[in-house]
Amino acid sequence: MLKTAELQSKITNIYNHLYANADTRTPHGIATEVGKILHTASFMEQNRSVHRPAFEFTPKQIKAHLNGQANQLAQEVRIQFQKMNDKWGFYDASITLNDFDLAYTCCQLSGILVSDKEKDVFGDAVEIFRGQWAKQVGGQFFTDSLVTKLAMQLLDFQAEKGDDLVDICAGTGGFLLAGLNHIRQQLEQKYSGEELEKNLVTLAKKSLKGQEVDKEVCQVANATLISRLGKAKDNFVQNGDSLLLNEEGKIKFNSHLCVASNPPFGTKITVKDHRILEKFDLAKVSSRANTFFPIHKLAKRAPDILFVEQNVKLLQPDKGRLSIVLPYQILSGPQTLFVRNWLLKNTIIQSVIDLPAETFQPHTGTKTCLLTLKRRKQPLEDVSAIEDYPIFMSIPKWIGHDRRGKAVYKKTIDGKNTNEILTDFPELSAAYEAYKTGKAFDHIHKQSFTISSKAICNAELLQLNAQYHKPSKFNVAAVDNEDWAFVELNKLAKKIFYPGRFKRNYVEYSENAIPFFGGSDILQLWSWTGKWIADSHPKINELAVKKDWVIITRSGSTGIVSIVPEAWDGFAMSEHIIRIVPDEEKLSPYYLLGFLRSEYCQEIIAKGVFGSVIDEIDPNFIGKIKVPIPKSKQLLQQIIRDIEEAEEARNQAIVGTKKAIRQLNNRFSNAFTS
Repeated sequence: MLKTAELQSKITNIYNHLYANADTRTPHGIATEVGKILHTASFMEQNRSVHRPAFEFTPKQIKAHLNGQANQLAQEVRIQFQKMNDKWGFYDASITLNDFDLAYTCCQLSGILVSDKEKDVFGDAVEIFRGQWAKQVGGQFFTDSLVTKLAMQLLDFQAEKGDDLVDICAGTGGFLLAGLNHIRQQLEQKYSGEELEKNLVTLAKKSLKGQEVDKEVCQVANATLISRLGKAKDNFVQNGDSLLLNEEGKIKFNSHLCVASNPPFGTKITVKDHRILEKFDLAKVSSRANTFFPIHKLAKRAPDILFVEQNVKLLQPDKGRLSIVLPYQILSGPQTLFVRNWLLKNTIIQSVIDLPAETFQPHTGTKTCLLTLKRRKQPLEDVSAIEDYPIFMSIPKWIGHDRRGKAVYKKTIDGKNTNEILTDFPELSAAYEAYKTGKAFDHIHKQSFTISSKAICNAELLQLNAQYHKPSKFNVAAVDNEDWAFVELNKLAKKIFYPGRFKRNYVEYSENAIPFFGGSDILQLWSWTGKWIADSHPKINELAVKKDWVIITRSGSTGIVSIVPEAWDGFAMSEHIIRIVPDEEKLSPYYLLGFLRSEYCQEIIAKGVFGSVIDEIDPNFIGKIKVPIPKSKQLLQQIIRDIEEAEEARNQAIVGTKKAIRQLNNRFSNAFTS
């Protein structure tokens, strides 16, 4: 059986060769020509008495074909193409590749069973072409096929039953291609050969519709789909700005049953045009001049927020479903609470998948979620009126490539790479199928679970991300309240804060210079970071920390917990560090330090992480964590004593290290100046 890595290598070789050598070197031109060859191969295989690959060459034959004998192989393939086209009628033009490029392509396909029903070779080939093209233009239009395929399953897209599939941010056609492959899989249960292909074309033309603002990308999307289908008179994807949707086309509001999309995202790009903003509820900010006459102001918005509303408005009320890729921030951050409030009032959330961090790397480090929902028949007036229903959630670990975009493979027991891509999406998919039929699924994919819709209403910020709702491995409900008191951290601290942003005017070292620490420094055993600020800095009082303050990193590597030792009293620390000023009359800072570092509390802190590019946690969230305090004074004092002794030893280590290094510096300095 052909392995994923082998197919990827062969198709990549074809693309790279044709892109460098063929007469047609555009991505859509290459996809069209290779599509002709793949269709020909499928035709040849289906007309053989024995189901074997269309192209099967020995190394010696391949060498001959590529060294002066390409014309014979090319002529044979052209004859088979014409027979296929006479019967199936897919193409208006013949194969335009020259003999050598055609022979090279066929040699790369040697041993590949294109019509293999166990593996969608054609679909995989087109996806690989899309991936190669994405690398050349930055990847902003590319969504991984594992995500698009999962979206079709979550939408329960069924073209034979009348579902259409719309993508108004079509890019290179990823979701529409996934829809096409989904249709094919369903048709293969009934048809084969010419009948399968013709039914596929008919359903695809009827159900697949897209729009893309970039004209060249629009061409690639159409070429992607047509290369899979053959001849198609009408383009599947139209060129146009989807925020200014023209309803004269195929795509209309309140009309569609399935919509899938990965809209452009980023807080640095915002829509400011009032002609666009006035069309969106999510761009309107209420401002009451008096009790009776509310006034709406328009606020600039990131396009991903506007596309949330635009996609929902495309759906048929009470029937239409949407699967959309959104930045993690939209489903989790405090600044986007208004978006979640609108979503919960206008839609029924069906599933939330926190996608692996590497999903869109290396092109962007933005963390994302795949949200699937159904439009309500009528919007709710308030989220408190939400019905109690289950929501499927999952946190898959592996997307199949690393942050550099390099493929990652499963390993054998002895640590060697296999040829199978490392991903848990198949297990996620199986878990969802079990969930739909009411079967247990925690044994299929341990990172998948369900929550009640009421759990979202109970979350103060209406968080929708799966990480926030992930079940705890700690059974806190079983803790005996007679032995423990649970108190909000806010009530145990005098203040929880971090300083505002400031200009970092570093100075040269001097006796009066104050060491400056960043988040990565707070667990170290030295007092020099190589950065100092002047003791006259206008924000020194806001930046300086005091002995026994508990500190937590709030952005980047979030949740690192430390305490200010005596050796660092008065040092300056960055705004990326939250300060907890303990009320020692209520609770020792050393007990608080121990609790915040515990696995139980770190799990809670992880739930509060938001942000799409840089992880963040908010002091308000930290303040609402309930601290379990033992009512046994003996246990409480023992914990405090153990941690206090450890931190005193750490302080002595810092002082001792500083003293030793200073002596060495002085000795070397004297040696060089004597």
